[in-house]
Amino acid sequence: MFTEKHFLDSISGEELDAYLGKGWYRLGQIVFTSHFIFFEEKLYSPIWIRLPLGQSEFRKSLRKIKHKVESSFRVVVKPAKITASKERLYQKYRHNFNGTIAPTLVNSLQDDHLTNIFDSFNVEVYHGRKLIAFSIFDIGENSIASIKGVYDPAYSNYSLGIYTMLREIEFGQEKGFKFYYPGYIVPGHSRFDYKLRIGKKEEIEFYDLKTHFWINYANFNNSHIPVELLSKKLMHLGRRLSEHDISCQMLFYPAYEAKIFGYESERFLESPLFLNIFNDIFPRPSFIVFYDIWKEKLIFCHCMAVEDLGFYFECSMQFDNKNAKHFLDFIMKKSKIIESDDYDKIVELANNIFSLVKKPKKNIGFPK
Repeated sequence: MFTEKHFLDSISGEELDAYLGKGWYRLGQIVFTSHFIFFEEKLYSPIWIRLPLGQSEFRKSLRKIKHKVESSFRVVVKPAKITASKERLYQKYRHNFNGTIAPTLVNSLQDDHLTNIFDSFNVEVYHGRKLIAFSIFDIGENSIASIKGVYDPAYSNYSLGIYTMLREIEFGQEKGFKFYYPGYIVPGHSRFDYKLRIGKKEEIEFYDLKTHFWINYANFNNSHIPVELLSKKLMHLGRRLSEHDISCQMLFYPAYEAKIFGYESERFLESPLFLNIFNDIFPRPSFIVFYDIWKEKLIFCHCMAVEDLGFYFECSMQFDNKNAKHFLDFIMKKSKIIESDDYDKIVELANNIFSLVKKPKKNIGFPK
């Protein structure tokens, strides 16, 4: 599965280490993993990263940030507690945030629960007696996970968001932790690139979905981005089909997370991207192709739509027209026509099916 969530009543430090080591993270009081996300109606792949703490040293630019803050303000690191001053600062930060975040700090960290199941610490930065920044981080047996950073926008010149991460890393080194997990970056979307500032490329590691190994970030390239792999495979097949006058359309599929909504059938499509074949003949997907990353094969299926999930997304997505970029209803795989890495076989079978169905006057070609 590309997306999973676990709802927990408690979690030990050892269990947190295990989750983090598999590319999981915490959101509120749950732990989750995800390898595809939608921003502004576009599909991206988050890439989970971590910093081994043993030999890591701050480069000169980071040392300057650290010195500037610590020579100007008072810094405290202690077990985390949500206070009224933190909530006030969070609200100031939230109203200046470019995007959507949780309405309250308690909601963001604890899902409005009274207790926190994680062993959390915070970095607090004070100008005199005024709280101007804080961060929350969880600790395991061998790992630290940075969860939330908040700062007063009036002090933005001090890079307080970066500073609190540096202080978390320093805390981890002082206490002998092995890894620091800042969450994910998103290739193609610069909002999360600041996380790469915590170390050099040869120090930072990323989680490779295909191999399930942590790999040195200096070796990172587009082949490690799941959405790039899916797009490349389907675009190539789409062009091949277009050469045979077979109409097809690539669609984003937000409902690929069917299982986290409680739909357990293995017949539901679990790919966030698919090729809708014969889209000029059938008004809704009936024949689709998606790429299985683990099997390294294209899967050609006969399918049917199950109208159920549209209301979750209807305010922000388009569907049911030839210009749509997304298809929202659940897709049930009725039967598998072929599973292969041979484009010729899939094109041949599509041609055979095409010869049996009634054709419209015009076909909509795939972009070349």
